Amino acid sequence: MWRKVSNDFMREDKPYGPGDFRIYGEAVISMKLTKPETTFKPRSDEEIEANVSLEYSEAWMANPSERANRRSVRILAGELDSQLSSRFEEPAQQADWWLSPNRTTIYLATSWTDRTQERIPGQRSLPQITQLFKSTDQGQEWERLRWPEDQNITFLRFLDPQRGYLIGWGPKVWRTTNGGGRWDELPVPEGARNPENPREQFDLVALGEDNVLRMAFYDQAADASQIHALPWGEDISQQTFTIPGHTVMDIAANTEGMVFVLTTQGAPYFSLPTEERGAPRPSVVWGWNGDTLQRLHEFPPELTGYALYLTPSEGLLFDGVDESSLRGRNVTAISYDGGASWEIEDEGSSSQGGYYDVQTGTRWRVEGYSLYRREIP
Repeated sequence: MWRKVSNDFMREDKPYGPGDFRIYGEAVISMKLTKPETTFKPRSDEEIEANVSLEYSEAWMANPSERANRRSVRILAGELDSQLSSRFEEPAQQADWWLSPNRTTIYLATSWTDRTQERIPGQRSLPQITQLFKSTDQGQEWERLRWPEDQNITFLRFLDPQRGYLIGWGPKVWRTTNGGGRWDELPVPEGARNPENPREQFDLVALGEDNVLRMAFYDQAADASQIHALPWGEDISQQTFTIPGHTVMDIAANTEGMVFVLTTQGAPYFSLPTEERGAPRPSVVWGWNGDTLQRLHEFPPELTGYALYLTPSEGLLFDGVDESSLRGRNVTAISYDGGASWEIEDEGSSSQGGYYDVQTGTRWRVEGYSLYRREIP
């Protein structure tokens, strides 16, 4: 069912990796986090014979902190049948972006920490520098938007080039109605915050086709995930439902407000005691119609789900990994009856990148330098 589109997709860009790419016809654009290239000093035949260890060409290459400081984010663009060119690059160890459907507008948030700093006694973590950028011409020219560097941005969720949200540590939520000229901080559910952890995050934040921002977090006291909804134009979110004993992995909502939720059984993985982390955690799909929460389907425990999509023909697409083998294999499952029955498909060994286009129903996959596509309507 896969069709090969290219044999040398992004081959020329180093280091290797396709990044978080998007394809429109023959046009390609990608947001790629990169590591610095490192090299080694040549060894003589005698040194090779004596099994003398390789030595980095420059001293900084041997230092993990220096290597981390040289990481960057790169925006590349071009055509499928030609070499992609770099349109923007900025030092960053983490980044997130939003690309408008017509590829014209890009928002990019970057985070960078000087890993060579010495931590002050009592300091839980090193300070992080956050920046926010915007392009309105497909990445040709960029504007750095006004943003406080000490306010982390983890996720970007936009309705269109003028209206959207930023979500960061705390957790915190900001909203713009004028293309990033002004950002207003909005209240978040009190239970989502941890006074002992200023870098607390939501388990999941999703913006549905109904223009509702949904935030999910695990309530340890109640042993349940809370899901809060914030319709566009409102300032305060409301709790809509809870899912006992499960952690939310993804949320998809259609224009009529039908909400589908992908969860894994149990509390968030890193909150569990070490001895409990190896227990089976089945993935489950739920449906919420505004009044009733229904458990639609539980997958075999070896299938771990990471994403849930609505297809153009109103199907449900489950994206995950079969972890029954050491190397793991990509799997998808599709349902066209509202989540009652599913057809599971093995997509082969883990890929280097890919995504599903919910507008066109096209699934993309990169393996080696080969780019493949298939249709899931």
